[in-house]
Amino acid sequence: MDKIQQIFNEKWAIEAKDYHHLLSLILPSINNGNLAAIEQHLSQNKVTAYAAMPYVADRWELEDASLPENSVVILTCDGVLYSWETFRLEQFIAKALANPKIAGIVLFVNGPGGMITRVDLLERMIRESSKPIAAYITGVCASAHFWFVSACGRKFVSSPMDEIGSCGIIYTYQSFKKYYEELGVELKDIYPDSADLKNKMIRDMEEKQDDSLIKEKLSFYHNLFAQAVARNLGIKYDRNDPLFRGQTYFADVALANGYVDAYGTLEDAIVWVLSQATLKRANEII
Repeated sequence: MDKIQQIFNEKWAIEAKDYHHLLSLILPSINNGNLAAIEQHLSQNKVTAYAAMPYVADRWELEDASLPENSVVILTCDGVLYSWETFRLEQFIAKALANPKIAGIVLFVNGPGGMITRVDLLERMIRESSKPIAAYITGVCASAHFWFVSACGRKFVSSPMDEIGSCGIIYTYQSFKKYYEELGVELKDIYPDSADLKNKMIRDMEEKQDDSLIKEKLSFYHNLFAQAVARNLGIKYDRNDPLFRGQTYFADVALANGYVDAYGTLEDAIVWVLSQATLKRANEII
């Protein structure tokens, strides 16, 4: 039930069409009382991890005793990002950083964004990583995915059709009052005079159709997002720049603007990570 509640209560950095598609899958099950099916869907692990070597078909588990030296961890980030999956990404990265046999990490990304909880922590973890981390984008890298991918040391795109960007925040307000009325249930929230600001943001929206407090909070989150992207891309934050207003770019434009670094394959990303790890060791010896 907690995961279902988060779907409706969370703040999102996601393409609107993907969030509405998610709701279209969930709401019929809620209407039919089939909450178990929703929980099962949301509990599927979309974040997976394995270790690889360049030009070798074999794969290894991260805890495999036979893991070769200078392995590179591949973390898949596919589909809508939920807060519990962001935490799984953090855990996998921590394991990779702690394993001396692992040279670095490649994020295999195809995601439209998702919940923003812990995304700022994941972005900082990637930015401050002691080992090289690259991103291999194939499909879309938007919203919450773009937030943390911007911190990667090298960002590869796979196709001119890849889409990058959508630096923005969204909150979809949902009122269930009519639903309860149809069930014959009347809800009335009562607050003591001493807690007049409790839930004011939602009360203003419900009672006055005033979304100013919601926008104020969303602006705070958006500023964190935009400032992180600006810092990671080495550019100045300009609120009038389409990049920071939610624009999405195809790969060629993103590459020309410096939002990604190169076309390449997953193999190219793995080789880049290994080269950076080798260079770092050489500099430490010198």
